[in-house]
Amino acid sequence: MKFLTIAKILLVLILPVLLILLSTNFAGFNLSFYKEKFQQYNVEKNVPGAESLHNKVIDFIKGNSNQPPNEFNEKEKQHLWDVKNVIRYGKILLYILVILFIFLLLFSAFIIKANNAITNFIGKIFLYGGILTIAIAAILFFMINFDFSKTFETFHLTFFKSGTYVFDAKEKIVNLYPEQLFMDLGLRISKWVVISAAIIMLIGLFLLFRSKKNK
Repeated sequence: MKFLTIAKILLVLILPVLLILLSTNFAGFNLSFYKEKFQQYNVEKNVPGAESLHNKVIDFIKGNSNQPPNEFNEKEKQHLWDVKNVIRYGKILLYILVILFIFLLLFSAFIIKANNAITNFIGKIFLYGGILTIAIAAILFFMINFDFSKTFETFHLTFFKSGTYVFDAKEKIVNLYPEQLFMDLGLRISKWVVISAAIIMLIGLFLLFRSKKNK
């Protein structure tokens, strides 16, 4: 049916976005990652109490605090507000896509009805969605390694107003979060995306094998 074809395409396209958003959320708020990187790049040398300040930043971005830390100047605080809004919109998008994904999957299953055909349908979505996700993650990985500065700039231009994310080398926010840390974070996110996509692909292959076996 036409609906099933459209649903399958949408589900395959939604899956990579879900995995990227989930991986970004998991990696981006992992406190142990920042603790390790602060030590690796000797952040405490330029920003005493860096770990404590970072915890305040995370509390603000997550909504546990109503105001950004007073240790930052006004421009830095405004950027943190911008980051918080991007994170908030990202979460809203994640919730919408999860609901849409579940709805399309359940409605498609209701139309298909036959258990074996449903298994085959889901298997294909997981397999093709996983392949697409890995392809996107590979492109992201290449961009980060080939020219991170340009990739970093493109990312900021996409989500923030030009000039609002450019800071003086002496300002606290760039010393707390050096560019190399964000490069490592991007690679970490890429790794988690690939791992999650690989698991999804394996589940998809299992479901396809099962559906063929039960024919």
